[in-house]
Amino acid sequence: HRSIPPVIFFDFGSFGFLSSFCYADFNAQIDKILNERTALLTLRMRLECSVIRNGTVHGVYNVLNEAVVDRGPSPFLSVVDLMCDSQYLTTLQGDGIIIATPTGSTAYSLAAGGSIVYPSVPAILLTPICAHTLSFRPMILPDSAVLTCAIPLECRSSGWVSFDGKFRQELHRGDKLRIKMSRYPVPTMNRLNYTGDWFDSLRAGFLFNLRPRQKSN
Repeated sequence: HRSIPPVIFFDFGSFGFLSSFCYADFNAQIDKILNERTALLTLRMRLECSVIRNGTVHGVYNVLNEAVVDRGPSPFLSVVDLMCDSQYLTTLQGDGIIIATPTGSTAYSLAAGGSIVYPSVPAILLTPICAHTLSFRPMILPDSAVLTCAIPLECRSSGWVSFDGKFRQELHRGDKLRIKMSRYPVPTMNRLNYTGDWFDSLRAGFLFNLRPRQKSN
């Protein structure tokens, strides 16, 4: 819950969407950064997530990708009341809800049908997981929004929450999860430039919109 120094990500051969630097060249890459004393940075937004029980904060977590509220081991649908800036938005009935950053838009949110969002766009993504309705579409909200996910007292079962896939815990009936933009983004180093690294990752990682080019005749 504080500022952190710039981070350089190395690709070890897996998906590596954030890892624009090749590990095989890590010595040369680090020497270049240190010798040139300059680096192109991307400030990646994080979300501050607070678990609230009986009016008391029971834990605060900062996430780079997403917070996920789901039904856990329960056979019943998740029921989650969603509020934005203290105003009722809707009630999710489905497998769960993803609240993601633009960085997280290419992670779980994308798999659930959410939009791909450029990292510098000041936004919070709200993506349902298998909503039991035809009309609950993914939403993009401003980064100033304060979201609340509440487990209703009358629902059939409790919910579960995880933060970047970690710190998984149960949300009991009446519990709330408050989510807002963190004051402490993650500065990440770019290999080429702010735009080039991101579009290269889209093409290399997702094979974004690759298809044979149509011939002229």
